[in-house]
Amino acid sequence: MKDPVLVLFWLWAAYLAGRLAVEAALQLLRVRGLLPAGVSRAAAAPSHVPGHPIERPARRRWTPLPAVLWLAGEAALATVVVGVLWLVLRDVSLNLVPGGVAAAPVDIRRVALAAILGWSLLVINVPVAWRLIDRLLPADSKKVSGGVDPEEMGATIGVLERGLVVALLPGGGPAAVGFVVAAKTLARFKELNKRRFAERYLLGTMASVTVALVSALVAGWIWSQPL
Repeated sequence: MKDPVLVLFWLWAAYLAGRLAVEAALQLLRVRGLLPAGVSRAAAAPSHVPGHPIERPARRRWTPLPAVLWLAGEAALATVVVGVLWLVLRDVSLNLVPGGVAAAPVDIRRVALAAILGWSLLVINVPVAWRLIDRLLPADSKKVSGGVDPEEMGATIGVLERGLVVALLPGGGPAAVGFVVAAKTLARFKELNKRRFAERYLLGTMASVTVALVSALVAGWIWSQPL
């Protein structure tokens, strides 16, 4: 079945899979020590020499520029790669559907579109959102000695939060988003008295909800278009 639109969707899905594979390979090389691990977000505490004052690292001003530049770079890379491949393949006849089921092309395209949108929402709301929020939040040197790292739990809570927003948005609209944010805020109510925590919490929550809302609205708009 020759369908340029479906080819574009498949190329987008393949790009997401390839990009994740590259990131996983680079991370594996870093774990094995074959590539530098990069600079940690939290500055390491300087060693203290008796008789000398402790030198505290200079506090840098927070800026969203790293997150914006990373997001712009990822968007530009995706646009170039998918766009060039689509221009090359759009006029090529591809048998994307077996001949035995090609009698209902609209239904087949709907199934393919549902799979691609679901895959896209999963990638955008888990690894992409993780990386974006990691670059957006200011570094925090407060670490718990032993036990569970609270940042890991916070990242998992963010994934569940975005999943709930995407799942509840079609039926509940803004009320569903308000429910998710209110439930999360209630659990952290006492800690919001601390200004630094409150700023990090609000920044991370707003970024997380924005990613979920925008991705869900775009996916819904694409799904509503006639094929």
